[in-house]
Amino acid sequence: MELPSTPQVTRRCFVGGCAATALTTGTATADHQPCGKLPPGTVLAKKADVPLNGGVVVYFDDETSVVVAQPKKGTYTAFDAKCTHQGCMCSEVDNNLIICWCHDSRFSSVDGKRRSGPAKKPLPLIRTKVKGDDIVVA
Repeated sequence: MELPSTPQVTRRCFVGGCAATALTTGTATADHQPCGKLPPGTVLAKKADVPLNGGVVVYFDDETSVVVAQPKKGTYTAFDAKCTHQGCMCSEVDNNLIICWCHDSRFSSVDGKRRSGPAKKPLPLIRTKVKGDDIVVA
């Protein structure tokens, strides 16, 4: 499957999209390869689009979404956006928490660790680097 050259960036997703993902895959599972489709150099976001103490969710396709956050000024982190609870897509970053609204799991935007909710495992880290004005897969 070919990835689009410019990902769609939003701060929130429609909860129905989470259900649609579960229906189209047959089951909602947390056992998946973290964003294995994204080769090194893939642009995840522009630095200017990632707010301090917040972040953006980048949707590449139905199975590949990434959360890009800025937990402190000039520090960018990225995680697979698929919640480790039942596979819904995390849809928001607020006050350094990555939020999955399907079942209200919350993860740290610093290290991806679970902070609350039914999820038990952290979000998988995606190694990144800054290249000019872009945050890219390392």
